[in-house]
Parts: sequence; structure tokens; C-alpha cells
Amino acid sequence: MKRGFSTTTLIRVPPTALFRFLADPSTAAVIDPAVVRYEPEGGTMGLGVRNQVHLRIMGLPIRVTSETTAWEPGRQMAFRSIRPAWPVVAAATHRFEPAPEGTTYTWSMEFIPTGRGGGLVSALSAAMFQRNARAQQQRVRVVLEAALP
Repeated sequence: MKRGFSTTTLIRVPPTALFRFLADPSTAAVIDPAVVRYEPEGGTMGLGVRNQVHLRIMGLPIRVTSETTAWEPGRQMAFRSIRPAWPVVAAATHRFEPAPEGTTYTWSMEFIPTGRGGGLVSALSAAMFQRNARAQQQRVRVVLEAALP
């Protein structure tokens, strides 16, 4: 059984500026303090690109490889984990919709069990990542809106 979430916030910058900020690998640690390193193969994010992500969660080093499954500048980007592929696969979508005050930013994730223990891990991951996604959206909002003239 898939588990997931969707969280939306308003950020007072245009969709292209928000997309550009999130698409820059150098901002990954600003957005999520658990990120130690974020490296798209070839150095630039885009459709079909694999991303090497090094995290430190609760003191544990974690390495994840994801693949970019959607890339529409200013509109959406999506990723799917490919390593590790057990006990869950994660799929994340970031959507950017123009709003009169800036951008309505929606981050959705699904966690798909792939084997033994996957149901429990997907439920725990959905809860943990939802809390983290909300915090990350607020960090992005604060950083980008602080840079406004």
C-alpha cells in the first residue's frame, strides 16, 4: 500500500525564481540541513539526470540515488529514488503555480513498499517527510522573501 502526503505553501516570488532556486544543487543544504552533498550527474539537474544525495539523518550517513522524472522549468520537477530500492521507493513532485502574490508551491511524495517491512517504512517515511517538507517549504520562503527588494 502506498503512503504519501501533499503540502502547499505560498511563496512571494515568481514560479521561475522559485524553480531556479530549488533546481540549484548548491541550495540543497539551505533547504534541508540533513543534506551533506547533492550532486546531479554532469553537474546540472534536468530530465533523466541521476542525482547522488548524501544525507546525515539522526547521525547516520545515508546515500540515495534518484532520477529526475519530470522537468518543466517554472512548472514542475519530479524525482524517483532508484537506490536503495528496498524497502521502499520514494517519488517526489514539486509543482509551481502562479498566484497573484507569487507562487503556490506544492510538494507531494509517495512511498511505495518494495518488500518485507516496506509497509511500516513507507508509513513512517510519509509522516517524517511530511513534517520535514513543511519545514523545508518555510525555510525556502524565508530565504527567498528575505532577498526581495
